[in-house]
Amino acid sequence: MNINELAKKYESEIIAIRHLIHQFPEIGFEEIQTSQTVTDFLDKLGIPYVRGIAKTGVLATIIGDKPGKTVLLRGDMDALAMDEDPDNPIVSKIPGRMHACGHDGHTAGLLLAGAILNDMKAELCGTVKLMFQPAEETVGGALPMIEEGILNGVDMAFGCHLWGSALEGTAGYRYGAMMAAPDEFKITVTGKGGHGAYPHMTVDPIVAASQIVVAMQSIVSRNVNPLESAVVTVATFNSGSAFNIISNLAVLTGTIRTLSEENRELVARHLTQIAQGVGAAYGAQVEADVIRKYPVLINSDRAVDVAKHAFSKILGEENVSEIVAPSMGGEDFAYIAQRVPSAFIYVGIAKNVNEPISHHHPKFAWDDKNLSVLGKGLAQCALDFLNND
Repeated sequence: MNINELAKKYESEIIAIRHLIHQFPEIGFEEIQTSQTVTDFLDKLGIPYVRGIAKTGVLATIIGDKPGKTVLLRGDMDALAMDEDPDNPIVSKIPGRMHACGHDGHTAGLLLAGAILNDMKAELCGTVKLMFQPAEETVGGALPMIEEGILNGVDMAFGCHLWGSALEGTAGYRYGAMMAAPDEFKITVTGKGGHGAYPHMTVDPIVAASQIVVAMQSIVSRNVNPLESAVVTVATFNSGSAFNIISNLAVLTGTIRTLSEENRELVARHLTQIAQGVGAAYGAQVEADVIRKYPVLINSDRAVDVAKHAFSKILGEENVSEIVAPSMGGEDFAYIAQRVPSAFIYVGIAKNVNEPISHHHPKFAWDDKNLSVLGKGLAQCALDFLNND
């Protein structure tokens, strides 16, 4: 049987698994039921695995009948802490939890890829590792799984993301930087509080923090090469407790998005200098912390070549195209791509490109048929790399 026939063989069961995961979503490092659903299916197929990696992660292994290289396929399992629109076709049964980014599909799609490849063991030259990862949406489960050795012996890795702004039945690839480093910052401005009627006797942290927000707008426009992309967003500004009290403290938090290590360091450095310099000019003390999160996701040219041709076999060359610009979103698949040649592919789920599906939104929903594209595409990537590359 070929990949298309094998996908049909498992289609209804994989859809049922996706629905189950969607109805009982779990957030980062709490994916106990989800990992149980994964291992139940692996047990049924007779695919060996190790569970409890990075708390709730699972690593399954398919050994082909012929010797060869090792490829890793990755899917993330976690949901988001938000409520789902009750009118969605499949609805979460857990209040405050929702699969609003497609990870239920990533998990079920990876299981489909595993089922296909397990049935093709006789023609596999090498080993396939299936990485079911926790906590992509929060602190990141990829790095702790790597630290527990899941990349040992891996020669190449592939991952996919169901993508709401791309038309279903299509896939997108990109050479080089594909997703940004999503760093976080916190700026604490300490002044001297007092009565709102006597501001001359205080050091107002709100005024100082407001000027810091304004001054930070020059970081991208005046420090980053205009041919390169970067984002500095102040997302929260908290201070004060009453209308007639000047507070002692103001706290700003936000995110920095960059597509190179050079700009990552540059923006963090200028943010710190501006915050401290402006604060000092207003007589306030400033503590600026930049918390490094995931690195830039940089695809390997060699791995992209494999993925591009693999997905072309599944969808047709006319439906697989190069992405014009990288996303400023972050992805902890970047840790894998730092260590082994890797490709991360977008699989379209939109019915109409003029009406994209918004990720992290209560109405986020997509058609089950896209599971097949993701699963078959990952399986083809593994097969082509092991047998032809």
